[in-house]
Amino acid sequence: MASNEVVLQDFSVNFTPTKITINNENELKQELESIADKYSGLIVTENNLKSVKSTRAKLNALNKGLDDKRKEIKSSYNAPLDEFEDKVKGYQAIINKSLEPISDGIKTLENSQREERKAHVQEVINEMAPEYDIDSTEIEIEKSWTNKTMTDIKLTRILSDGFNALKRKKDLFETNKKLVEEHCKYVGVEPAGWVSQLSDEYNATDVIKAIDQEVEDKKQKELAEQKRIESEKVIQESKQQKIGDSVIDSETGEVIQDDIPTEYAVSIQLIGSKVDIIQAIQKINGLSNVTSKVLNPLSAWEG
Repeated sequence: MASNEVVLQDFSVNFTPTKITINNENELKQELESIADKYSGLIVTENNLKSVKSTRAKLNALNKGLDDKRKEIKSSYNAPLDEFEDKVKGYQAIINKSLEPISDGIKTLENSQREERKAHVQEVINEMAPEYDIDSTEIEIEKSWTNKTMTDIKLTRILSDGFNALKRKKDLFETNKKLVEEHCKYVGVEPAGWVSQLSDEYNATDVIKAIDQEVEDKKQKELAEQKRIESEKVIQESKQQKIGDSVIDSETGEVIQDDIPTEYAVSIQLIGSKVDIIQAIQKINGLSNVTSKVLNPLSAWEG
């Protein structure tokens, strides 16, 4: 089988630094420093205005000449560097063209190998999970479990520790759930909403405290409402006066209510079979705040 490995030739780059010099540099520096000292703290007057302007023009010309020379030398100095950079970028483009299919091929193979290792990890999970009463679909495979360096012994130890921790967590949840449900039954509230609040940070003790607080708040709210109604009733009654069979508002003279009976007696005749009449009487007896009296019992009909 032919090898895909290539042999690359060694290469090197020759570079000779270029030295840039300024003719009469020392004399130029001294002269400029002398001028700078001479005009330090200068006061321009009518007498020296002409000479000062002349000096300024000469210095501006020198300044521009130096800057123009700098730009010229920089352009020439950078020319071989720019040419070298263009060549390097061209070679890199050729290299990258070769690297792309190589990198893609390596990535494809490594992904395929990782998927094979992932499938093996899933098989180990499916085999071990039932021993801990754990649903294997609850386990999310971590990337490190599919590394080439992961051995079956190490993987088994990691999974065993994880399954034990998960089982303890589930057992604790079931215990907390039972405590919350029993307390909800004791205080007379629906458990579903409270059970859903159980978490690693919010255990049964916390939920039960919240339940008790809500029950107490509801109780206090009902007491406050009852007191409000009673207070309003007292206030209303203090404004009322009974005259004859009517109740009158003592402030407005308005008739609030006539005397209305609170109980009624009704006679009902039941006609039907014995079974139907018994069922009808049972239904009447089942009504709250209603009492019945059978004036002609069924026993009087028999023999």
